Amino acid sequence: MEKSKIEEYKEKLLAGWESLLQKSNEDEIAGFGRERIIVFLVAFILALALWLMVNLSRDYTLNIELPIQLGAVPADKALVKDLPGTATVSVTGEGWKLINLYNNPPAINIDVNNAEVNLFDQVQQQMNAMLNVNIQRVQPRILAVQLEDRISKRVPVHSAVNINFSGQYGFLDSLTINPDSITIDGAASLVVGIKEWATDPVEINNVTKDISRTVPLESPSELISLSQREVMVEADVVEYTEGEVQANINTRNLPLGRMVSYSPLAITIKYDVPIEEYADVQDENPFDAYVSYEQILEDSTGFVTPQIEENNENYHIKLRSFQPRNVAYFIVLEN
Repeated sequence: MEKSKIEEYKEKLLAGWESLLQKSNEDEIAGFGRERIIVFLVAFILALALWLMVNLSRDYTLNIELPIQLGAVPADKALVKDLPGTATVSVTGEGWKLINLYNNPPAINIDVNNAEVNLFDQVQQQMNAMLNVNIQRVQPRILAVQLEDRISKRVPVHSAVNINFSGQYGFLDSLTINPDSITIDGAASLVVGIKEWATDPVEINNVTKDISRTVPLESPSELISLSQREVMVEADVVEYTEGEVQANINTRNLPLGRMVSYSPLAITIKYDVPIEEYADVQDENPFDAYVSYEQILEDSTGFVTPQIEENNENYHIKLRSFQPRNVAYFIVLEN
């Protein structure tokens, strides 16, 4: 039975049912009577059942697409390219069995041990074990595969999580990923070029509390396996406030007999600090502002940009800006 033959049977059944519904409208029920309709239904069902029994007990030939799944592979080898998604299989058997096979085509597990796989033999073995049908043809009959040595590699996990904070909230420290690396496994040519593995692009909005949640890793191809499929991302979240401080400009690496004067003498630095740390930071100057003597030697404009350095690592300070961006300088020779 060809695929079109099955479709033809389905169309006949549907056409018969629609015809029956049309004949069962109120006008015809009034003419024939309810009893005659029931007798007609019973007779139709019996005739249909007899027709199916006679016709579907015959042998037919059907072409179907069977899904292919990767079965056993040598432990030290891995595929370089995916197997084809399906194989076209021509089968012969009773109509009842072919209808079931057509509606629910089973997946075929393909064992790969060599560079060539006899797809006909593997399909025949598995189909005969499942259904009493005869395999006439399999396309492709021989499947060429490419195997390479299997290797494992440890790579860092890259976060693709996008955090959007509410108001003045932000990280106390940086976002942490646990574990921060995973093991990937597959064919050498596929694995060797992978430097990191990303999480799924997850977005978390209006954050005001500490973060602790699992995030899926980016899905690999069927040729690559991961030691795990998700990681934990964590971070402490606090509310920040703005601070401001004046810092005098110093000169570093100044040679003997030299002195540099700046205009202005100090710059204004604006920064964000957690509300809980604000009072402590105000009691001391948390920044150093400096210009290296090498900057001055390389300059030809008479203006340099000060460098800002945090001098206390006990605070969680985030530099926002400083003014002015450039200052004038004057070199004074000492006697």
